[in-house]
Amino acid sequence: MLKENEIVKIARALSDKTRVRIIKEIACKGSISCGEAERIAELSQPTVSHHLKILTDAGILNAEKNGRHITVTVNKHVLEEFASAIAGEALQK
Repeated sequence: MLKENEIVKIARALSDKTRVRIIKEIACKGSISCGEAERIAELSQPTVSHHLKILTDAGILNAEKNGRHITVTVNKHVLEEFASAIAGEALQK
C-alpha cells in the first residue's frame, strides 16, 4: 500500500505531458534506452535525464544499468497501486 506522500510524489511526476509521453512509449515497447527517450521527448539529453530521474525517483520507472547504457522499464506494480490508492482503496497515512 502506498503512503500519502508516495501518492503525491507519483502524481507530481505524472503531471508533466513529456513524462506521460515517455511512460506511454516505454509501456508500448516494453523497455527503451535513454537515447530513445531523447528521441521520443525531442528534448536535450540533460532535460530528458531530469525527466527520467523524476519518474525513477517516484518509482514509476525502473532503470537498469549495463555498462554505459541504461535500459528503462515501467514499474507496473507501482502504477497499479497508485490507481488503487486514487480510487480510495489503499490510502495509508
